[in-house]
Amino acid sequence: MIDRIQAAWRALTAPPPQKRYLSWDAARPVSRITDWGPQPGSPNSPWSNPSVLRARAAQEFANNPLARRAVEALTNACWGGSGITPLFTDRAVQTLWERWSRACDAAGRLDWVGLGAQILTSVIVAGEAFIIMRVDETAPGVPLTLQVLGPEYLDESKVDATTIAGIRYDGLRPAGYWLYRQNPTLAGASAESVFVPADQVLHVYRPLLPGATRGQSWLAPVLIALRELADYLEAGLVRAKVGAILTAFVTTPDGIAPWGPNQELPTLEPGSVIKLEPGQSVEFAEPPATDAAFDPFVRTQLRRIAAGLGIPYEVLSGDLSQVTFASGRAGLLEFRRTVEAIQYGLLIPLFCEPVLRRWSELARAVGVLTPDADVEVRRWVAPEIEMLDRRAEVLTDLLRVRAGFASRSEIIGRTGWRAEDVDLEIAADNARADALGLVFDSDARRRTQQGQDVPAEQGADS
Repeated sequence: MIDRIQAAWRALTAPPPQKRYLSWDAARPVSRITDWGPQPGSPNSPWSNPSVLRARAAQEFANNPLARRAVEALTNACWGGSGITPLFTDRAVQTLWERWSRACDAAGRLDWVGLGAQILTSVIVAGEAFIIMRVDETAPGVPLTLQVLGPEYLDESKVDATTIAGIRYDGLRPAGYWLYRQNPTLAGASAESVFVPADQVLHVYRPLLPGATRGQSWLAPVLIALRELADYLEAGLVRAKVGAILTAFVTTPDGIAPWGPNQELPTLEPGSVIKLEPGQSVEFAEPPATDAAFDPFVRTQLRRIAAGLGIPYEVLSGDLSQVTFASGRAGLLEFRRTVEAIQYGLLIPLFCEPVLRRWSELARAVGVLTPDADVEVRRWVAPEIEMLDRRAEVLTDLLRVRAGFASRSEIIGRTGWRAEDVDLEIAADNARADALGLVFDSDARRRTQQGQDVPAEQGADS
């Protein structure tokens, strides 16, 4: 009874419990991270795309082989040697586009594939690129040409009530851009800038955060690591060069040159015999040896850089000594997802499709295309990353078609070909082989997949 009375008294006289809130350890003043005090900022602050960051990224791309390899690996995987091209429903429209894409550069040097690679390289290194869609009445066919400009062409000094850092806004949408007539970084270039409406300019960049109106270099997370690793490798190279030097020191009791007044020292050659005077001795230098942890450390840093860029370590370094089939395939699968996100989330909506819309408008305006011409795109054909086992991929496509999960047109369309064209070529090859009396193992009418003869009645039925 006494215990119950005491417990009730403590419950009545105890102070009310304090409220407890959820706290994040990374936001608390922990002693280990006292020097970690970033200031809150927005994606459009002046530090989100500084000229210093662009200059450092451009310098590493120009001089650092690892940065060059990383940028080229991403560009080749996302754009490749064939680019991202539309596959039109109308064959005549396809022919017109292919004819225009071979001479779409306003400078007259590159084609569609070259311009796309240039744009993506600028986006990766500098963070963004501007494309001016010019109307060139002298161009044959569709009078549209493309001029690619780097971010240095934006006149950031233009600021007013509706213009921020050279970009004029109409509400949330850009209304136009103040662009220099010439590259301002060149000596003697004109400092005059002109206003170009937004319907004539494409601003290609990857917004990392909501509301970001500018892009930043994709090399930003690894720039310091790239620079410091380059310095470390250079120091290791110098140490190896010093270690390869064979140096001998001859000591004499009186300190006089041991081999005559002209100080002529004999060369150290294999099998040579050198006679020393009494009291003379020879000592060899002990250069620094190569650190045993040098190679593992470099591998670790390369993996860190590759992770920051979203590419496999083997692609960045070219080192295939430790890759297995399973690890290589897993890395390529993840890399394929990264590449597809860039292709279908950045390049196609921000560059390819706007150019196609402008191209079709001008083609109809000049009468190259009729008003009722079908400019529908079946699909955008982008480069694919092949897996380690191509045979397994082909068998997978075969099973998907046989199961009804995909069509032959879809499978063939991924390669940039039309199923109709492939069928016509197969029919022509078969007719030519039959006329010449040739039988190939690739002819499914005459040979099975195992290379056996197909029965005559089965071949006739097929």
